[in-house]
Formats: sequence, structure tokens, C-alpha cells
Amino acid sequence: MQQLNIRPQLAELLPLTAAARAAFEERRSLVVEKPAYQLKPVGKGFWHIVDTATEKVAGFRRSYSEAKAYANRLTITKRDDIGAEG
Repeated sequence: MQQLNIRPQLAELLPLTAAARAAFEERRSLVVEKPAYQLKPVGKGFWHIVDTATEKVAGFRRSYSEAKAYANRLTITKRDDIGAEG
């Protein structure tokens, strides 16, 4: 008797699983923009600011907050150099 009750429930779940699969595929195809610069800890109290396009070190700072501020300045400079608005 329980098997007879399960089958209508399965029929109701099939469209839901198809919608979930479609939503998953849509999220997989989204392009996530990488940040222009990334902070990487190096040793004690040192942070490298790395250009994500070239993987080269663009600078370093002794504290995280200074490194973050410098990375933001570099990002603005890089954005202005390519002529983007914002």
C-alpha cells in the first residue's frame, strides 16, 4: 500500500529536480570576476600584493591594512590606466 502512495510523490518531485538541475547549470556558467590584486602572507608580518593577471609581486607591506590599502590604490590606478569609468 505504501508503494502506491510513494509514486504520486515521485511524480511531484520530478519537475522540482529538473528545475534544481537547471538552476545549478545556470550558476555554473556564471563568470566570476577576479580581483586585480591579491594579498598573500609571506613570513612574519609581511604581505605581498600580487597582480592576478601576471602572478607577479607588485609590492609588499608590513601590515595587512597597509597592504589592503595599497592593493586598492593599485586597482584604481590599473582601472584608470585602461580607461574604465567608475
